[in-house]
Amino acid sequence: MDKMLEDEIIIIDNQNELEINGQEEGQIYPMSGLKVDKGFYTIYELKRRYAAVPPRIVLDSDFQREEVWRQDRKSELIESVLMGLPLPIFYFNQDKYGRLIVVDGRQRLTAFFEYMDNEFPLRKLKILSDLNGKTFHQLSPLLQGRFEDFQIQAHVILPPTPDRIKFDIFDRVNRGGMPLNKQEIRNALYQGFATKLLNRLIKSQEFKNATGHAFVKEIRMKDRYLLTRFIGLYLYQEKFLKDENGKDYIYRDDIDELLGKAMDFLNHMNQTEIQQLEEMIMECLEKSYIYLGEDAFRLTGGERRSPINMNVFETVMYTMYFVPRDIKSMIRRTRIKDEITCFLNSEQFRKNIDNHRDRAVSVRWRLSEAEKLGRSLGSYDKQIKD
Repeated sequence: MDKMLEDEIIIIDNQNELEINGQEEGQIYPMSGLKVDKGFYTIYELKRRYAAVPPRIVLDSDFQREEVWRQDRKSELIESVLMGLPLPIFYFNQDKYGRLIVVDGRQRLTAFFEYMDNEFPLRKLKILSDLNGKTFHQLSPLLQGRFEDFQIQAHVILPPTPDRIKFDIFDRVNRGGMPLNKQEIRNALYQGFATKLLNRLIKSQEFKNATGHAFVKEIRMKDRYLLTRFIGLYLYQEKFLKDENGKDYIYRDDIDELLGKAMDFLNHMNQTEIQQLEEMIMECLEKSYIYLGEDAFRLTGGERRSPINMNVFETVMYTMYFVPRDIKSMIRRTRIKDEITCFLNSEQFRKNIDNHRDRAVSVRWRLSEAEKLGRSLGSYDKQIKD
């Protein structure tokens, strides 16, 4: 591939961190936290869970990308069940609320449930050809019972399995298709207010302006990853996140764990809290664009325009959290841009985001310096007004 073309598809620096590369050097998995169980479920039981309010099975996972099955393939699956043939193993992730999130097997379960709801008749069956044209309700009571009582085998990932282990499990299960990245999996594990908020943010004009429309064609959720990092670090720094004992969450160099906790926290906020958080993020994006332009989250100084930098994004956004919104003073605008640019170009900041950028000491330093810089710029604005 041409070197220039290769560079152009790099949207954010260090985007390879989103990929699942197995266990990192020196990383030890806590085996006591790894819990995968075998389960057997009848189709009737799974349908009952899916029809519950709220649903206890999540089928519409955003990381599922396979094409929708055609009716012929669905019919063949139904035929296999009625014949009692064994099916490949299903994979579920059970969240701490008891919901089953389908990792592998969504299309098969969808076919089961649609057929039970009489959404399609069987067709082109080669063995049980006498059943062609029949919906579920047109089957004999014997065959209906055989279908409902059929047991599927599933491997269930149980809590509190750490997210970084889930990522590896999901990766191994999904290797037959397009490899998933961490944000795609995270977006499926934590569906709810969190994913809806991210969807709204990436579609906002504020986000598009501040990122220079860099993510217009994005399909791998790098845009959501940027926002998830900022939200997670903001919630951590402002001490919203708690551990299992209700104490302030302590970040121990595991960014994936932090982001998972942040997504879970968002899902338990109320509508008013979500709205206030969304307004704050929009305002930070707006101020970033006003003061720094469409290159607000890029490192400067090189001969070529650099990709968006995730550490610059979270640092600038957190700085803007403390900067007042009044934009009338051109003196203030110029000073804000100059001081932030100077800080981002400083040797200390560049070293901080070089290696081990997600270590606790590096994260705390960036957030602390961003707060000091933001408060300083706000104080300067007050001096001008006085």
